[in-house]
Amino acid sequence: MSWTRAELVALMADAVEFSIRHVESGGLPFVGVVIDENGYVSRHGVNEVHRTEDPTAHAEIMAMRSAMRDRDLNDLRGTTLLATGEPCGLCYRYAIDHRVERIYVAVDSDTVAEHGFDYRGSYPAFHIDRPQLTSIVHRLPVARQLEPFERFLHLNRNRAHPPTLPPKD
Repeated sequence: MSWTRAELVALMADAVEFSIRHVESGGLPFVGVVIDENGYVSRHGVNEVHRTEDPTAHAEIMAMRSAMRDRDLNDLRGTTLLATGEPCGLCYRYAIDHRVERIYVAVDSDTVAEHGFDYRGSYPAFHIDRPQLTSIVHRLPVARQLEPFERFLHLNRNRAHPPTLPPKD
């Protein structure tokens, strides 16, 4: 089976809708999904860093781990990663090291940064040269793609500024 563009758009739109619901329940606006040419679709991966106390439990990595665990695989050859927000350096490194063949993103990292999540500095730390990713990373815009990020900002606007301490006597 080869995924059509319409099917990819439908899967990404579903990930965005899941992300909106996840934000409404207190989560972050990032969701990852792994698919393959045999019709496999992973569970929606969400950021579980706080719940698991695992600093690598980002949404995309959780989806990739789920795909490998579900199918008892050591790598992700022949798979595609869908991400509601462009992956950070850690997630790109994990995808590359585990041989993900294609990555589709709904919202690029520059736009994500405008919505309060600026992780572009993580790319050099993980030896990610974004211009070299053009062969595997593709934009896949869908309706409502910004809504999870906008909703997160709205729901967390009071947390954007740390509380001020009273002046010392």
